[in-house]
Amino acid sequence: MRLLQVSLIAIIEAVAFSLLRMPLGALADRLEGRRLMIIADVGRTLLTLAIPIATAAHADTLTVIYVVIGPIEAFSALFDSASNTAVPMLVTDDRRGMAYAWQESFESVAWVVGPPLGGVLAVAFGTGKALGLDSASFLVSVAGLLAIRQRFASQPGAVRELIWASMRSGLRLMIADRVLRRDQLIWSLYSILGGSIVLGLVYVATSGGRDHPALATLAVAAYAAGSAAGTLLAGRFEHAPGLWLAEAAALAVAAAAAGAALLAVGGVPAIIAGGALFGLGEGLLLVFHLTLRARATPDGYFGRITGVAGVARQITGGLSMVWLGLVLRFAPGRAAFVILAAAAAALAAAIALASKPPLPPAAPQQDQDQDHPDIERTLVPPDPSATL
Repeated sequence: MRLLQVSLIAIIEAVAFSLLRMPLGALADRLEGRRLMIIADVGRTLLTLAIPIATAAHADTLTVIYVVIGPIEAFSALFDSASNTAVPMLVTDDRRGMAYAWQESFESVAWVVGPPLGGVLAVAFGTGKALGLDSASFLVSVAGLLAIRQRFASQPGAVRELIWASMRSGLRLMIADRVLRRDQLIWSLYSILGGSIVLGLVYVATSGGRDHPALATLAVAAYAAGSAAGTLLAGRFEHAPGLWLAEAAALAVAAAAAGAALLAVGGVPAIIAGGALFGLGEGLLLVFHLTLRARATPDGYFGRITGVAGVARQITGGLSMVWLGLVLRFAPGRAAFVILAAAAAALAAAIALASKPPLPPAAPQQDQDQDHPDIERTLVPPDPSATL
């Protein structure tokens, strides 16, 4: 019964996030992003705090969770939409690769530190109090956002455009622009192949759930550490002339790591090394993907483009779970890594050999923007018909 409840909550989260990601992405292109992020964090603070309050009051906690989970995901989608416009607005074109590298590296570190810390807090203080502390973490984010002096907002005239029309223009741009389309296709195919690598590592490390989970914990930590290293390394190649080839090389690293993980059945060092190398390849690919997307996205379209990408991420994540689950159900764990290694290598070869659309140059912003960091930047969305 508990497993069913967890599954229902997960479904509500995924559906709410997917339905709202594109309209909120369009909203982020027309309103001031920092303000939206603050609203989202304050909302998540109050909603998350409702769960430990219900626990302390001996109320039906499960009912409260069902009530707040949808709005929490709505605020999460709002924060995600607005935050994806922050890097392009706060960082000059020639430094975005390094900015994405640091951003994703910190996220990888959070995945290493966060779950164990949450488990310790839950054991030490109880789940309710741990969630109370978690709600306070959103206020730390608010404090950080308030410290950002530079604001970013879209062209006021864009507010008159209907949300549905904004969503369509973002989707049309993603489909019609060769660089954006190719970059998103590469990342989506990778996400289908490797999006559930953590599940595969845990399955192999625990021999299908029969052994102690300590090795699985080390493998996942090694994967996250490798991802953090990969993202930082990728930032050094943001000015490389061949970012398409860099994506192919990153996938080749991931394929080699998957091949190395085949040895996991025979030894502990192999699965840890395989997890770390796979994380390294994924970190490289992620930053190259974000850098290409930011370089090809016109000003005023970042929220909509990342909204389309967010929906694609939900779809590819589900497909990844399906194929890996089927392989693990009907074949040995080794078979999943054989398929993953072969498919990643084939995708890397296809990227390297296929014709490559030229990339827009990464030009620094105007000096007046850099000399006056407090100025509110106004973005004029281009005419979609002209762009496409």
